[in-house]
Amino acid sequence: MYFASSRFWLLDFFGHVVDHDALRDCLFSVSPPPGRYPGLFFFADDVSTGQFPVILRKIVSLPMPIPPLQASRLNTGLVTLQRSDGTGRYLRSVENDGIDFQATEAKDWEHFFILSEPMMHAYAILSQEAVSTITDDAGVTMPSLVLAQGHKGRIGDYSFSLAANLPALEALSSLEPGHTVPLTLRTDQGRKITLTITRS
Repeated sequence: MYFASSRFWLLDFFGHVVDHDALRDCLFSVSPPPGRYPGLFFFADDVSTGQFPVILRKIVSLPMPIPPLQASRLNTGLVTLQRSDGTGRYLRSVENDGIDFQATEAKDWEHFFILSEPMMHAYAILSQEAVSTITDDAGVTMPSLVLAQGHKGRIGDYSFSLAANLPALEALSSLEPGHTVPLTLRTDQGRKITLTITRS
């Protein structure tokens, strides 16, 4: 069943995707390069439920075992990923020190944002100046989207929760070349802003 399901990826607290190093056969986190899928993903039918199983899969099959995980959704829209082997430990991202499965508590760096395929496409569109132009309501061109610490996005001076703005961001995945659409976001400052996205 899972092989007919959608693919998803994980974004850590530091704004990096969880990836697989095929040379060392280990997990690590990396700033996501636009337009490239990470080497580690999972299949799921529905990631909006309170709990669901997560089996992380490597694009390049190598022998290092990856323990099965149980995802639990938080009221922030993020998830924790606890091992299903009874150890009670969590997947965690340690800044500048890789990914492991040894955390005993689910603190901020054990919280992950699930990246859907539409979100990956939207990120590829919004994060490359050669692919899209972002302008504010005064017509001023804005910097491209970057992913920031705390599971946030940042466009110029505007910082916003990815989880709180997920539907609006995912909708951009279908933006075709030559077309223009508005993007309304709720910022961390409680403002609602509308940017204009033009696909090159």
